[in-house]
Amino acid sequence: MPGLPTIPPVRADRVLPAYVFSGEDLFAARRFVRDLRRILTVPDSESVQVETFNLDVHGWREILDVAKSLPFFFAPWRVLVVEGKGASQEGLSAAEAAAFRDYFAAPTDRTTIVILFEGKIHKVKPLGKALAALPDSVALALELKPLKDKDLKPWIEERFEALGKRAAPEAIERLLDIAGSDLGRLDTEIEKVVTFVGSKKSVEADDISALSTVKNFENWELNAAIETGSTDRALVILKSLFDEGLAPELIFSCLIGFFRDLLLARAGLRDGRDPKEIFRDIKPQISEKFGSFYQTKLKEFFDLVGRISDADLLRRLGELERIDLRIKTTDVEPEAMIQAFLTDFGRTAGGRRITLPGRG
Repeated sequence: MPGLPTIPPVRADRVLPAYVFSGEDLFAARRFVRDLRRILTVPDSESVQVETFNLDVHGWREILDVAKSLPFFFAPWRVLVVEGKGASQEGLSAAEAAAFRDYFAAPTDRTTIVILFEGKIHKVKPLGKALAALPDSVALALELKPLKDKDLKPWIEERFEALGKRAAPEAIERLLDIAGSDLGRLDTEIEKVVTFVGSKKSVEADDISALSTVKNFENWELNAAIETGSTDRALVILKSLFDEGLAPELIFSCLIGFFRDLLLARAGLRDGRDPKEIFRDIKPQISEKFGSFYQTKLKEFFDLVGRISDADLLRRLGELERIDLRIKTTDVEPEAMIQAFLTDFGRTAGGRRITLPGRG
């Protein structure tokens, strides 16, 4: 793809203990994490463990202590993703620097640490010095440059073509107006548009406009990530919401409404209501005329409904209310509290499916 930062392809038999990506746009690095997870997944085995840490909340000694522990017995690999940003997160205490040296002198088997650092890692800072000391056999470090404006439209065209679609120039312009130049957001929007248009081979500006009416600001993105079990994506969206200055009260309103909708859906199924009727009441903006996009969202929603009990939903709502109260009455960090909530929910939401009347 034109101008896209190049990361060497990874092989399952040549995974390094650490990968360090820094720069203004980490889209290619996040795609690397996704591909790494896919490549390391072994058929008929447990999923690859992926755990996310943020240097706003977690220190390096805590992260490395987790790395020292062995992955679950049945898990083929474990990927620890460490998110960082800014000069304040380039520091290391003497104890952390020592822990760095000790861990990477004998890294844990079947564990790789992927550092995603927004901005530049300065080699004169403690973190930069510690990373620079790691040999090439232990760590790959790359600074990723964002796409230039002139390369954005060709990149969008190629993404659509890779997914079997041709995008009209007006559609690309409309997409850029809505999503901006961030590659991660553009890629997400392109995948949604492709699902939305179904079997159509061409994407027009009206398709982009129609899809944009379906979404309810960024909370639609957050809800969609939770529904599909994409905890990593949900955390990225949450970070962007806080970076853009969205009030925590609005985020809590979104999350509380989401879990109440799940409760309503479960109650409706027990009463024998048709799932499509329930979905129409809860998500009226997603019409059946949207074809495969509608079918995809319907399935994602009710798959989640079938994996969570009423008791767990009520417990989650109670947790959100307690977190909301703590944020309003103490000095706790709202983003960290919501991150912890989403991470915990992501770990438990993929469990045994709960059978409800009419759902089999």
